[in-house]
Amino acid sequence: MARVVIPALLRDLCGGSTVLEIPASNLRELFQALDQRCPGFYDRVVEDGHLRPELAVAIDGEAASFPLHEPLRPDADVTIVPAIGGGAR
Repeated sequence: MARVVIPALLRDLCGGSTVLEIPASNLRELFQALDQRCPGFYDRVVEDGHLRPELAVAIDGEAASFPLHEPLRPDADVTIVPAIGGGAR
């Protein structure tokens, strides 16, 4: 099962859980399975069939804006990362 680190901004949907173990073969399945356990989760992370632009995902330590069909190893470590704003204009 994939080990998913839930960011603070989504923990309210998951009863305060910081980490959940979810079986999934790709990110879409992962987010759909999370939505079953944490209703409303999918709509908070997916928009128009893509990861919301204000989020990124780290899979086994590699952070990127992965497509939802990105495959996951059965024991993947997945972290949902909110974008960090700021910087010079």
